[in-house]
Amino acid sequence: MELVKLYSVVAVIGFLAVALLFGLIRTIKGPRRPDRIMGINMIGSFSTALLAALSVFLKQNWLLDVCLVYCLISFLAVMILSKIHISESQDDRSEEEENSLYE
Repeated sequence: MELVKLYSVVAVIGFLAVALLFGLIRTIKGPRRPDRIMGINMIGSFSTALLAALSVFLKQNWLLDVCLVYCLISFLAVMILSKIHISESQDDRSEEEENSLYE
């Protein structure tokens, strides 16, 4: 039974590593800024899950604390990036409206 658990944790770690790679591709490829923000969010989520699975595999409870802190930092980063994107989008719209008034 212990061997089955070991293989399943290794399989989960492998799956999460592949999913993390897909998130990295989405972040680099884009094509728009919201796609890149979504890719960064995917990387944060899969990294958190990977750390949790690694904690189970290595039987180290302190990795769960690291996982929790990383999850909070990742969440804050995505919120800040989203706020920046929204404010820049609103600035672009107001500039377009201003320019259309003068035409």
